[in-house]
Amino acid sequence: MLGVLVLLLVVPFRRMRRQQQEMVATQAAAEPGRRVMMTSGVYGDIVSVQEDEDTVVLEVAPGVHMTWARPAIARVIEPSEPTDTSEPAEPEEPNSP
Repeated sequence: MLGVLVLLLVVPFRRMRRQQQEMVATQAAAEPGRRVMMTSGVYGDIVSVQEDEDTVVLEVAPGVHMTWARPAIARVIEPSEPTDTSEPAEPEEPNSP
């Protein structure tokens, strides 16, 4: 009985600690030039990071800059693999005898 009680107390704390560590790692990866999504759903490119004030400046549209608290970064968007937009190659017809 005591083991179940301990398990019910320990598991949520471990999960919460793991989530906090992931969030800290995400915020540490925020550097100028990276695209991020904020907790409110706003997407933008980081223009600068003010370590002393714990803020980031985002460019959300060309020429539009917003200052956000660094902890408001929900995730860093990884650049996607370039997609091949060229026309598919036509299959070669077999040589006729």
